Amino acid sequence: MYDPSIGQDSLTIIDVVGVLVGHVLFAVAATLLIDWSWIPLSPQQRKTGRSLKQIKRSWGWDEKPEKND
Repeated sequence: MYDPSIGQDSLTIIDVVGVLVGHVLFAVAATLLIDWSWIPLSPQQRKTGRSLKQIKRSWGWDEKPEKND
């Protein structure tokens, strides 16, 4: 995009793509790594889908490693 204050292009397609990719990566990381259990859900919402805790357990993320002595 042309920036008239400096008289040249200041924003390229690579800049825009980089910002979009960064936002998507942050969104995925925030969804998977932050504990969202503090958000209140209605009973109907609880019945219609799996919780994040259940999804993490099915992926093996919440399993505690066994200590081998």
